[in-house]
Amino acid sequence: MASVGRTRVGKYELGRTLGEGTFAKVKFAKNLETGENVAIKIFDKDKILRHKMVGQVSKDATFIKREISTMKLVRHPNVVRMYEVRYKS
Repeated sequence: MASVGRTRVGKYELGRTLGEGTFAKVKFAKNLETGENVAIKIFDKDKILRHKMVGQVSKDATFIKREISTMKLVRHPNVVRMYEVRYKS
């Protein structure tokens, strides 16, 4: 059951921030269906669009897409596994 005051994204309940970069935050989360603890990386679209100059935006978007493609392929015990990618319109 979800805790009062906690943010929910789909089947995940978000917890504390584990790390933060230029375009994204990584949050601790719990899968409410399985009880599994996971990390969720949340990109800030506004920060990406404001970053540097307009020409840089397409480079940043390409970098993010490449990161997603790479993480889908990685299977290693010392690397966080990517389970899904969700887009907010």
